Amino acid sequence: MNEQEIDKHVRDLFLSQKLSAEKVQNILDESRTQARSTTSARNNTWWKYWMPVAAAAAVVMALSFQLARNQSPSQEEFYFDVAGEIAMRHNAYSNFDVKAATFDGVQNELEDLGFSVTPLMKQKILSAYEVLGARYCQLQGQQAAHVQVRNRSTGALCTLYIAALKGPLSALKSADRSVDLEANHVDLWEDSDRLFALVD
Repeated sequence: MNEQEIDKHVRDLFLSQKLSAEKVQNILDESRTQARSTTSARNNTWWKYWMPVAAAAAVVMALSFQLARNQSPSQEEFYFDVAGEIAMRHNAYSNFDVKAATFDGVQNELEDLGFSVTPLMKQKILSAYEVLGARYCQLQGQQAAHVQVRNRSTGALCTLYIAALKGPLSALKSADRSVDLEANHVDLWEDSDRLFALVD
């Protein structure tokens, strides 16, 4: 036998060994059925692995929310905290950056304030005080004006704090309050979305 005859016999042998069309179709059908059942099983069981994780996350979130609610101060405590912060600064500061004799003078000098320092309410009470000076400051993380005033009848130096009622200070809206601390008395009130606090 020559080389060409051997090639022909090998080719014929391999071609005769092929699967029938029916067997090929059975194999394809079987593979599709297995693929569907595997995908279906994966789709039905993926959540089983993540269910404990989701449950643990929900429990942690619920506990965190409860702890945050329990630890947030009541409005009464918040008034006390703000009054304490104001009184502490009243007792600590005596040098003011701005010398001014009126609220308009303070407003002109503290030009970067995002609110007006001129009171619209309680002007009669505040007319008993003489404006001496002012400076920028912070109150509960909010920009504020720290105004030094003198009681006209007693000559005592007092502090008037003015801040926009934004952020945490917005909890103090719509309520006038007096807070007595060990060394100071603080009156707090709202005036046109601003917090005013007077320390005697």
